[in-house]
Amino acid sequence: MTEKVTLGFIGTGTMGRNHIEAVQKHYGAQATVAAVCDSNPGELERAKKMAPAAKAFSLWKDLLHEKMDGIIISTPNFTHAEIAITAIRQGLHVLSEKPVATTRADCLKMVEAAEKSDKILMIGHELRYSRYFSRIKEIVASGQIGTPRLLWCKEFRGRFLPKIDNWIQDSARSGGALVDKNSHHFDLMNWWLGLTPTAVSAFGGTDVVHVLGTDNEVEDNATVIVDYGGQARVTLLLSMIAPFAFPEPLEFGIFGDKGFLGTTVSKNEITVIVRETPEQIEEKGRAFHYLTQGNDASIYSISPVKSDYGGHDGFTEEHGVFIEAIRTGNKSLTDIRACLYGTLIPMAAEESMLNRKMVAL
Repeated sequence: MTEKVTLGFIGTGTMGRNHIEAVQKHYGAQATVAAVCDSNPGELERAKKMAPAAKAFSLWKDLLHEKMDGIIISTPNFTHAEIAITAIRQGLHVLSEKPVATTRADCLKMVEAAEKSDKILMIGHELRYSRYFSRIKEIVASGQIGTPRLLWCKEFRGRFLPKIDNWIQDSARSGGALVDKNSHHFDLMNWWLGLTPTAVSAFGGTDVVHVLGTDNEVEDNATVIVDYGGQARVTLLLSMIAPFAFPEPLEFGIFGDKGFLGTTVSKNEITVIVRETPEQIEEKGRAFHYLTQGNDASIYSISPVKSDYGGHDGFTEEHGVFIEAIRTGNKSLTDIRACLYGTLIPMAAEESMLNRKMVAL
């Protein structure tokens, strides 16, 4: 394929317009914005101003009848499956925003549609393309901290920003805060581990933030534990009730059998500390060991990359990957099959919170 890749954009709110901007700004020589679609007239008008030559539609099914190479889906979570499956069946490549879908059944239907097609179905887990988070993958793979046994993520942030009709506050449409927000983080930790999760247990509640005032209000805090067949465990702490100015709103840590890896995302730094050997501990004495731990830490500073979508490094790069995948037919790092558990884990966590029991995967 030597001609420009033609792309359609379904959903042109803030996220959709960021996708349009990324393609136009960084990949204008390889791709063109052929069509835009949004059911909201105001959002559609904003997209038309960004891409005057693109055809405009208010119904996504009408856009899919256009002759194009692929589409990018940025609609509310509960609509992802129907649009993606329909597009693939009509011969289009798809980049669909995370999460995969809002029900396990829809997730599996999307995988099935991809399996039966020769088309690309990518999920918008752009953090895998970030220099920062991919460096963590490299360090873990190098064996510096040994075999990962315990991983954790803390996301302490404020409430969701308003969306049209506040769909993001409605767990029936968003899947819940863990599904919408933390699918990113579970996906990263799955990727670093390279293992298949087997069970999930979670607790959480809606204790402070009440926007809809219904039983479907998303949780504003949660604790999740994931087991990987006894080989490793993952813990995630979520707070949607922190001040927006909270220092280090996102942190990761990995304990391996040889050491520790920790993040300071705000400074683009990764810290690695190798565990002392039993001989070293005996020689120095435990009291001295505790007083001096961390002095021999290795700190990796990763050159920051300005993202087109605030704080989401890798967002620009994922568009280049999608365009290249369309050209070659090769599956990407964020193919739906690679990213599936990033959504299935928080879904199981939502179920665990609701029924107050462990959920097997």
